[in-house]
Amino acid sequence: MKRRHFLASLAAGTTTLGEAKPAPAERSPLRFGLVTDTQYADAEPNGERHYRASPEKLRRAVESIRAAKPGFTLHLGDLIDRDFRSFDVVLPILNELGHPVHHLAGNHDFQVDDADKPRVIGKLGMPHDYYCFRSSGIRFVMLDTNSLSIYKHPADSPQTAASKQRLSELEKLGHPGAKAWNGGIDDAQLAWLDRALADATAAGERAIICTHHPILHPGPHQIWNPEALLAVLDRHHCVIACFSGHDHTGHFTERRGIPFITFRSLLHEPEISAFALIDIHPDRIVITGHGREASRVLPLPPSAP
Repeated sequence: MKRRHFLASLAAGTTTLGEAKPAPAERSPLRFGLVTDTQYADAEPNGERHYRASPEKLRRAVESIRAAKPGFTLHLGDLIDRDFRSFDVVLPILNELGHPVHHLAGNHDFQVDDADKPRVIGKLGMPHDYYCFRSSGIRFVMLDTNSLSIYKHPADSPQTAASKQRLSELEKLGHPGAKAWNGGIDDAQLAWLDRALADATAAGERAIICTHHPILHPGPHQIWNPEALLAVLDRHHCVIACFSGHDHTGHFTERRGIPFITFRSLLHEPEISAFALIDIHPDRIVITGHGREASRVLPLPPSAP
């Protein structure tokens, strides 16, 4: 082989000398942090709930997450337990991360005076009660599982009256999630979700669904209308995982190859935290749990883009 042809073949990454071309390195995974159910209040402990310990545990979690250099962090709701002023204690701690924090609102975030309930979404810096954002070809769909509930709106509002009626009907049917601390997703939001997932599929994106209340979960902590939400998810093949909070003990299940993960609360055990770092690879999700949170390696559903 002439010298100029040999050099050209090197530049192209191949030669005629029989050497194997090095395998391309796996691209860097998408990394983000996750915390849920911090549930701070200036209150005495109640059983296993150590409200005043949450800020210090959250501060230590922030230090660990920040050191891992993720692109952003998710908080899946219940940042506070009560009292609108509680936000001013814990939000500055999360701001120390130095990167975006994408919030969901949980049922305890609305345990504030009726006059303050319309201010919760803005206080958390959320663009809307439910919304999407994108990172590295993944669409994160942040749903509002409080849209049907008896606590999100003022006590004398039409929305609360309608939700009380719906809760009563669910109780008569023996629905496991028919509890005052749970909520559901209204029809307008379900239609929006259907469009968002169709758009993700058309764009070749994968999607992760995030909710405060679990979608699939045994016992009294799941959303009021999981069947309606699952019917939307079943129409699309871009969803690779569903992340939730709310049940402080955590839970894992799988449906049609999609993992449904309920992450554990930071609130319990005053000396032990609970948070995760998550890496999304082309073929798997790696969850590195800290404190009470479990670590997992999950293959991606084969039907995902």
